[in-house]
Amino acid sequence: MPFFGRQREIWIAQSIIDSRVGAACLFVGGPGVGKSALMRQIAEEHDTVVVVASPNERLWPYSGLSAVASALGGARGAAVDGLLGRGRDWPEHLLAEELSRTLHLVHDEPCVLVVDDLDDMDAASITVLSYVFGRLRGTGISLLATVGRLEGRHAFTGLAHTEIAPLAFEESVDLARSLLGPGAVRAVLHIVAAFTGGNPAVIGRVRLTPDEASGAEPLPLPLRLSDEEGARGRRGRRSSPAGVASDVMDLLSVGPVFDLDRLRDEAGTMDAELDDLIESGVVAVRGGLARIADPAERLRLHAALPAEERRRLHARAASAHAVASPATRRWHESFLAPVDGAGVALLEAAADLARLGDPSSAVEFAERGLRHSMDTDGRTRCLVDLGDALVRHGHFVLGQHYLRRADDPADAHARARAALAQLRATAVVDHVVDDTVVDHALGGSSAGDAERILAEAAGLRIGRGELDQATERVAEAHERGVASLEIALLTRILEETGCLPSPTDAVDSAAVTTPVGPDAPIEEAHLMITVHELAEDYAAARHLAWALLDRTPRLPPLWRERVLARLVSTEVRAGDASAARDAVSAWRREWLPGRSPDAASVLLLAGAAALDPDGGDVDGLVRRGRALCRREGTPALLPAFGVIDGGRALAEGRYADAVLALQAARDASPCDDPSMVRVDADLIEALWLDGRRAEARVELTRLERDAARHPRRWTTLAVARARAVCRSAEAGSTAFREAEDVYRTDDAPDEHLRLIAARERCLPSESRRPAPAARAPHTRSLTAQEQEVVVLVGRGMRNREIASTLFVSLRTVELRLTNIYRKLGVSSRVQLVSRVGRTAAEE
Repeated sequence: MPFFGRQREIWIAQSIIDSRVGAACLFVGGPGVGKSALMRQIAEEHDTVVVVASPNERLWPYSGLSAVASALGGARGAAVDGLLGRGRDWPEHLLAEELSRTLHLVHDEPCVLVVDDLDDMDAASITVLSYVFGRLRGTGISLLATVGRLEGRHAFTGLAHTEIAPLAFEESVDLARSLLGPGAVRAVLHIVAAFTGGNPAVIGRVRLTPDEASGAEPLPLPLRLSDEEGARGRRGRRSSPAGVASDVMDLLSVGPVFDLDRLRDEAGTMDAELDDLIESGVVAVRGGLARIADPAERLRLHAALPAEERRRLHARAASAHAVASPATRRWHESFLAPVDGAGVALLEAAADLARLGDPSSAVEFAERGLRHSMDTDGRTRCLVDLGDALVRHGHFVLGQHYLRRADDPADAHARARAALAQLRATAVVDHVVDDTVVDHALGGSSAGDAERILAEAAGLRIGRGELDQATERVAEAHERGVASLEIALLTRILEETGCLPSPTDAVDSAAVTTPVGPDAPIEEAHLMITVHELAEDYAAARHLAWALLDRTPRLPPLWRERVLARLVSTEVRAGDASAARDAVSAWRREWLPGRSPDAASVLLLAGAAALDPDGGDVDGLVRRGRALCRREGTPALLPAFGVIDGGRALAEGRYADAVLALQAARDASPCDDPSMVRVDADLIEALWLDGRRAEARVELTRLERDAARHPRRWTTLAVARARAVCRSAEAGSTAFREAEDVYRTDDAPDEHLRLIAARERCLPSESRRPAPAARAPHTRSLTAQEQEVVVLVGRGMRNREIASTLFVSLRTVELRLTNIYRKLGVSSRVQLVSRVGRTAAEE
């Protein structure tokens, strides 16, 4: 089986190996999680062998110790072999002490020792090695080993250990793709990843026909697994709940969900303690429905059941749900005999489950329903309902999959709903706006449906920076006579950008006479956040965003994610690094597995990171965003990435690079409102510092002219900073003091920091020295650990590189930097390096 993922585990292993002084780490995990594959990968990367502990050798004392000696090789291996030859009859504790002492005395190059299933060694070896491996520091041996479960008084409990996590969702998708082949469609891969719980062994056993993998045929759910362990799996298939509890697990394994009250009744007849299974986390309960918590465990249990046993359990479950849940009863009955109308009933139940936020159960009901024959209209209606519900709850790939399997709805309203869902899914999954879907759905649509479709298309275009196409859709809404509040809000947004004239004289954006509040339809309230943001009314934008997020009932995930994205954009434009960081964290928590950020999302992440001195890999985000712009065909977003790139170059003293990036960004922007792209002040400063002062003054005149035509608070601050820069040669610090007088306490914190940084760059010889009583703390007030961080920052290292160099966590580096900033009175890496450099010069 190919190896995928495990970046966290490999990083931990590399940290142990890089220490080179000797250390041990155990990777803990149950069967099938990929322990052996991980050990093979680590051994291959470090040109060593894997010591495989076999249960068959447990009867041979010190067989494991001999295998370790062979793997060590060289002087260490010879020393262990020699000691083992002399001391086989010694007491185990004496042999352990002598072996530890010997390894400390042997002088050899650092080495890597990889052991798989360490706890399967013979008892004597385990006793000795548990002592030795706890004292490896100073031996140069880096031990990486796997064990099963560290429960009770385990011999290796005292060693550093980490759980091997299931594969991440995307890693599971990649593994499934490599095993199922290129014909497998994305939705099928997502279903396989979700139903196997990130367990690589179970993913490797999934067997689908080519038609099933391509989505042409319904999937067999629970997924069909190969019977490679056949009889052995049926004999010893239960790793956790034993006895009567396993009968409950078998009953749960044949269906996606089981009514909790009915399950209690069934467990009572089996004399099983259901509450114990729930409290231990083996059985999960949500919304009155019970299910097996681990999807991979469910598949293993189901695959091990004989066919007759499955039929018996389906009959029992159908009887239990006869009154409580007709849909679940039909699910189980469909495995017993054909039932009229079962297909439509199962698809309707799938849509209901999707609306309740249970996509896995929805998919099981849908795939089972699609196996039944039904009339075309009923099938299409149900698939549109299911696809729309999945998209609203953020499961875009699955929603798109079922929408594509539906025929073209004959009903105009159903066609409009399908078009809206398809538009939203395609924009997220494929990163395109499909105009053919819009044009097809508009035929015969009601005024309300037509406006929603055109507004959705226009809004998606605005998000991609494609204002011309957005304007065309807004104008089309007016021509069709379907323009109302939503279209008026979009018109207002287009006018606020200042990049285009009013889209059409006939659509009056002044129609927004009353504020759109949190109780308004979500489509309108979401657009109103953007209106507030572009009008620089950030407080109103924040208030409306949080009011929507707190709304009851809770917004569907689609709209929560959109509102949080707008909140991130608001905080970035407001220049508040802390608030932007918090908004990004909240936004990313809404991302569901399989979410693939587009260029616009990456732009928001890059903008938030650029505000924060420790905000992450800004340069990497910019590179990724530019690549996505080219791939998605969204060149309108490139100027915004150029502004971030140019600002970084300016802060790092690469003035010529800054000029190139910022000029290209300014020239590519269609806007003459400086506050939209926000490039002019940085460009003027870069030109000035690059020695091109005449050009800087020309740009300043241009900025002042544009600012007079488009008065904004940001533009006022930008003009003040640019004037100070261009006057710094004659007026010195006076020019910057006058610029500081322009700032108010409610202005963007980032703009004030930019002014301070500009002063330091333009007047390096006039560092402002406060009175002795208020003097910033001396660098000697830093601890030794903080001084190490300062030195590495001065070398240009990022936080993750510093953490790797100092063998500490990333969080530790962030905390130390926070203390350093507080002690030295600085707020960025540039200021930190400048402050330390000036201190060194003074000394």
